[in-house]
Amino acid sequence: MDYTAWADIDLSALSHNLSQVRRCAPHSRVVTMIKANAYGHGLAEVARHLDGLADKLGIARFSEAQHLRQQGIATPLLLMGTLLSAEALRYCAGNQIAVAVHTLDQARLIAGLDTPMELWLKIDTGMNRLGLSPEEALEAYHLLAHPDQGHQLLLMTHFSSADEHTPATASQIHSFDHVAQQVADLPASLANSAAIITQPKSHRDWVRPGIMLYGSNPTDQPIDLKPVMTLKAKILAIKEVGAGNSVGYNRSWTAKENSTIAALGIGYGDGYPRQLPNGTPVLVNGQRFPIVGRISMDICSIDISSATLQIAVGDHATLWGEGLSADEIASRAGTISYHLFTGVTPRVPRHYR
Repeated sequence: MDYTAWADIDLSALSHNLSQVRRCAPHSRVVTMIKANAYGHGLAEVARHLDGLADKLGIARFSEAQHLRQQGIATPLLLMGTLLSAEALRYCAGNQIAVAVHTLDQARLIAGLDTPMELWLKIDTGMNRLGLSPEEALEAYHLLAHPDQGHQLLLMTHFSSADEHTPATASQIHSFDHVAQQVADLPASLANSAAIITQPKSHRDWVRPGIMLYGSNPTDQPIDLKPVMTLKAKILAIKEVGAGNSVGYNRSWTAKENSTIAALGIGYGDGYPRQLPNGTPVLVNGQRFPIVGRISMDICSIDISSATLQIAVGDHATLWGEGLSADEIASRAGTISYHLFTGVTPRVPRHYR
């Protein structure tokens, strides 16, 4: 089909970024987070590439776990979401799917199943979202640690602001260690992408990289990451716009001089954010050109008046990815790269290489 917008997915860049995780945390095993359709990159395709490279694959929904097993992905999984169905828990037990435990009700349900499982007791150390309080974590441990039950137990927590220079992360590590010291010597997992890069004390037995796998750095500390997704669109039309004329809805941009405008076959219906302002860069032939006018559902426009190389209808433009950081585009949109990646809609095909 003749698509006007698509996403190139560079799986070799994914492997490279995983190698950077292992360089930062050489003594930790790795749960590669592929929830939310592998952050928009394609769940089954990314999982298949990581099969044999990652120690575990992390997902958020039971449906994701089922889909991966149906696709023949054999890598052990960690289900991070709250699972309260006895049937689903038994499925996990029989299919190498570890389960996060967030509540005492969940712990009691599992204790009554008489089914050995790998269980990650999640301690809420300050995120105040999901997780057991320190006191509840100890109670859950005593519910589930009896040798007759045969469970394999681990401890985990999640940082609220490891990407910021605040004392909060150190406080969360302290709270976690206070609980960990009161139970048997259980494997532990604390570090997300930001903590992998900036908090070596948090690396422990397992780390859980997410956004850094896809080439985005959530910190201000340099690290050699490569973009996995490059979002592209075709130039559909080129026209001359005279000085004083506007482009797009609401006349948000008016030409100050005679200008050459290219219309691209991508818009907010594809996941390119409507809130991006005039001046947001787009790459064509390695040169940056500014967005002009509103992003519409299917089309956006750029001013190519300053082109140093000839540009023609059918040429390709890069909206983010190789040569143009998704973090920069996210900042222009007032959001984060996670939002950009997961927001790319199903009508945008992913091309894997």
